[in-house]
Amino acid sequence: MARFLGVFAIFLLSHLIAATPAIRRRLVALLGEVLFTICYSAMSLALFTWLIKSAQQAPYIELWPPQVWTYAITVALMPVAALLFGAGLLQPNPFSIAFVARPFDANKPGVVAITRHPLLWALGLWGLAHVPANGDLAAVIMFGGLGSFAMIGMWAVETRKRKMLGEAEWQRLAGPTSVLPFAALLGGRARWPTDRGTLVGSAVGLAVAVWLVFFGGHFWLVTRNPLAMF
Repeated sequence: MARFLGVFAIFLLSHLIAATPAIRRRLVALLGEVLFTICYSAMSLALFTWLIKSAQQAPYIELWPPQVWTYAITVALMPVAALLFGAGLLQPNPFSIAFVARPFDANKPGVVAITRHPLLWALGLWGLAHVPANGDLAAVIMFGGLGSFAMIGMWAVETRKRKMLGEAEWQRLAGPTSVLPFAALLGGRARWPTDRGTLVGSAVGLAVAVWLVFFGGHFWLVTRNPLAMF
């Protein structure tokens, strides 16, 4: 367990350090926004793979037994996370994490009409959705910690981006958006996105989710069957 906790601490600290405004500004100035994002993502993926392996090797300390309803929560929430991740991955977003440098069009916000933070919501939902189905201590720490980290990161990223844009520009761009997914759409402040990027990204995300759940992808990656209890 100590090794797993150490790896988890390294994972969190590496992200906290890289997200520190002064350090981030220096790295972006040195590498550029796009290259910084690529390097940051590669680091995150490598550390995440290490973390998963460490969690699998940690002692199994059961907090609650697996049950059908706990697995059902995970399976029900993951398509939403996959949709948001797929739609947000390759779209410009001045409010949150983005992997493309294209200009943002406020008249065609795409997935930003659903939420200002599609990628962070996807990661947060992924983590928290996996808690019910994984009732051992290491899994609860990992999934619960990562899900909470993404949700807290949402606030930190929004604060930083708001300062970068300035209050007037923030208010102009953020008016027809919301932090809570679908709130602006259901409240009539935004129109449902029909742009190609959102539709294609959502479809790809959902297709990956279907592959993971129904075609053995999840078992191939982590040797766990998400449908084992059904």
